[in-house]
Amino acid sequence: MIDRNRIAELVRQALVDKDGAEAAARAVDTAGALLLRPDRGANLGAPFDGRIMNRLLEVTPARIAVGRTGAGTRYRTNTMLRFRADHAMAKDAVMSEVEPALVEKLGLFELHTRATDKRNFLERPDAGRALSDQAKSILAEKVGKSPQLLVIYGDGLSASAINQHLAAFHEALQRELLSRGIKAAPAFFVRHSRVKVMDEIARIAGAEAACFVCGERPGLGFADSLSAYYIYNPREGATDADREVISNINPRGVPPAEGARRLADAIARVLREKKSGVVL
Repeated sequence: MIDRNRIAELVRQALVDKDGAEAAARAVDTAGALLLRPDRGANLGAPFDGRIMNRLLEVTPARIAVGRTGAGTRYRTNTMLRFRADHAMAKDAVMSEVEPALVEKLGLFELHTRATDKRNFLERPDAGRALSDQAKSILAEKVGKSPQLLVIYGDGLSASAINQHLAAFHEALQRELLSRGIKAAPAFFVRHSRVKVMDEIARIAGAEAACFVCGERPGLGFADSLSAYYIYNPREGATDADREVISNINPRGVPPAEGARRLADAIARVLREKKSGVVL
């Protein structure tokens, strides 16, 4: 994430250079936020229709109604700074790692894919879609034979989302599955994993169904969304058409507890119908 302490050091040094040590000693309360002026709807002057403009800004966090410089086409300074801050946050989410303490706290066992590290995971998507040989041996020991459901967690492309929301999601999902009588094997975490690894895992375990919850690819503004994929009896050659997904699981979209409820409902449906994906 953004290193706010480093930013503060740079600002203080700039103040020393400009106004002396006394200016740098003054405390500045940022409330943990970036000190950037609002830009959406603020750089346009008088809008053509203020009522409609306000409605547009209420229904989307997208970078709209930010205006341009004078009669030109360039973004204003505060818009460009926000863009760069959001881009940095997205990059941090992709490069971050899921905290081992979180995995341990939730009582999950951990497996690894063929990706040797984060860089290899990003450069070789195929490595994140296959378990390591050691992981295959551990899987057989941990989940038993032919479970009704496998609950798999993975970092995906935003470990930040897992770090922030997995605890609430996992607790709610365990409760929702239990209330529906769905028998899930012990949940586990797969480091440096991509969605399709769920197919191989389900085939190795002989599972009737599997779900895979991971961090979504970050956008420019939010980097903490989870996606929950689920599939019924994935056979060799299964494609994305055979699976379904619930996305945008975060406090601003689908809250984690609600996302867990929707996932449990969807799993109950595919188990009842004995199929998933476009065939439904």
